[in-house]
Amino acid sequence: MSRKKEKKIKRLKRVSVLPVIFKQILTEASILAFSIIIGFLVILAVMQDSFTGMAKDCETILSTVNGSWSENDNAPLLERLKNQEKDLPTVEKIFLIDSETHKPVAGLNEDDFDPETINDSHSFFKNDKKSIYSPEENILLGINFGFGKGLDLKQFFKAISINALIDEESSNWASKEQSRINFYSLYRTDVPGLSVLICTPFIITTMHQHILGFLGVLVTFEFIICIIIEFVTLFSLLAEKRKINNLFYIDPMTGGLNRSYFLQRGAKLIKRQGKNYAVVHIRLEKYRNLCTAYGIKKGENILETLDHAMRKMLGKKEIVSHLEDADFAMLLSYGDNDGLTERIYGMLEKLSRVEGDAHLNFSAGICHVPGKRSDMSNLLNDAALALPRETKAQNEIAWFDQKMKENTVWERHLEDDMERAIAEHEFSVYLQPKYSAHNETLDAAEALVRWIHPELGFISPGSFIPLFERNGFILKLDDYMLSEVCKLQAKWISEGKKVVPISVNVSRAHFATADLAEHIKSIVDQWSVPYEYIELELTESAFFDDKATLLETVKHLKDFGFKLSMDDFGAGYSSLNSLKELPLDIIKLDAEFFRGVEDLSRSNLIVGDTIALAKKLGMRIVAEGIETREQVDFLAQKDCDLIQGFYFSKPLPVNEFEEKAFPEKKSDESE
Repeated sequence: MSRKKEKKIKRLKRVSVLPVIFKQILTEASILAFSIIIGFLVILAVMQDSFTGMAKDCETILSTVNGSWSENDNAPLLERLKNQEKDLPTVEKIFLIDSETHKPVAGLNEDDFDPETINDSHSFFKNDKKSIYSPEENILLGINFGFGKGLDLKQFFKAISINALIDEESSNWASKEQSRINFYSLYRTDVPGLSVLICTPFIITTMHQHILGFLGVLVTFEFIICIIIEFVTLFSLLAEKRKINNLFYIDPMTGGLNRSYFLQRGAKLIKRQGKNYAVVHIRLEKYRNLCTAYGIKKGENILETLDHAMRKMLGKKEIVSHLEDADFAMLLSYGDNDGLTERIYGMLEKLSRVEGDAHLNFSAGICHVPGKRSDMSNLLNDAALALPRETKAQNEIAWFDQKMKENTVWERHLEDDMERAIAEHEFSVYLQPKYSAHNETLDAAEALVRWIHPELGFISPGSFIPLFERNGFILKLDDYMLSEVCKLQAKWISEGKKVVPISVNVSRAHFATADLAEHIKSIVDQWSVPYEYIELELTESAFFDDKATLLETVKHLKDFGFKLSMDDFGAGYSSLNSLKELPLDIIKLDAEFFRGVEDLSRSNLIVGDTIALAKKLGMRIVAEGIETREQVDFLAQKDCDLIQGFYFSKPLPVNEFEEKAFPEKKSDESE
């Protein structure tokens, strides 16, 4: 996974619910604030008339004092003020205050005056008197609260109904005083040294109290609803976030855990635990064949069953995940390599029997976790590298070693360079002579490929041929070699040289195409080389792929005039059967016939009879890998046609082969 993709997934998994919660809180807080403002405006509307009346009544009292004060006789003024206390609806008490002593003037509510009420509320009497006694200002000195009864919702709804307008009982109940707020206002009068202190209560009636109480209950209820909605939203978002996160870790095919979970959880486990851990890559072999035989649905069900069975085999702090196709990954703790290998063999044996009607075969690659900070992706890749490329036994297991990675890096380097190597002719043709077993003259040759890399130098065919056979590049390389050999033959023919047949390998991968014969013919025709000078070698393994296509191709090639030979005859187990069906011209005895044989007489008997059989079928015999004089003499005695091996010559570059094949060139130059 690329870093960009990994970061993107991490961002998706870390999507915070806070912005949504903040938006929800902001919305609900706005609704709540709006409700509070509406309630406040209702309260102001209720109080507005009272405050307006208070201000008018205070102005009336101040005018009375300014217009009626007399230093000689204030009895009429006091009488008028007492009457105003009774007549003015908003006035509770009127006090005449001496500005110097801050005491009430005798004759008007002086017994009811409580200086502590004023002093506790404010200290205006101790401040700058000019600011206190500004005639334009009504200075609030204090507020006294009184509280009435609790809410009676039944009476409240009755009072606010239409009936309250005509029902005297409801009207009396609604206007009944329950509590009050006393406002004390101090004014400077036109009389020197005299101030007026007016107590104007705001009367809270039963109706007012119930309205305020109802608003309070409404706001409280709304606040509680907002809190509930907030919690529900929060839990819903957290649950949704958990579901989304689970989607990143659930494998859709097995219903178990996936690669992302394995990498993340595995990294945490190896960091926290003081145990030996190993990453195990398990592959169900021939899964595609299984799906073909039983159906894709059955194949997926088997993977689900395997995943479930693997989870049951795990201990604490161990995990298993499905990767892709039929591959699984395990993180297992272990004590030693042998113990873990035995445990995995036991696991695979049990997994082989999870489907009674289907025979299952597995392979496993194991990679040791070297440290707590090891990268899980690299470990998983290393475990995959340890998987056997071709399973030859039931439930194969292999441990990863560094050489596997080096080989993989090496092969990757070769694959990166192979196309360029073709274009720049880095692949060179080497020719190994084939000598007549009777007169020991050079009668034929085999074309072998060598890679001369500009940086790596000489690369052995054993390093790249198997790789090219796996990745399909062998098709291009075979065409390249055939074309290069044809070019050489054309050159030598144009120079009047006595050319010999040269055999060129045709990989088994070629025989999957029906038009192979025409394809080969078109390449040879480009160089106008007679077909008898091009020998086409195929391996016996090609006989076991598509036999019908192979036979048809061989027939067409022979019709065109090409000679065909079978390489490595005797290396397989059905050589006689292939001889029976394939109309070949030449067979090459595998070099293993002549190497490391304890019972030489037994080997010679088999070789002799094989040569005799081939002769009866009208075939020529080439023995390859010949290294001793004794082998040459024996093959000549048995009527072998051609001998190829180090006894006569190793594979040669073209210029050295020319020296052997055309010795007259050297004599011409000396003349």
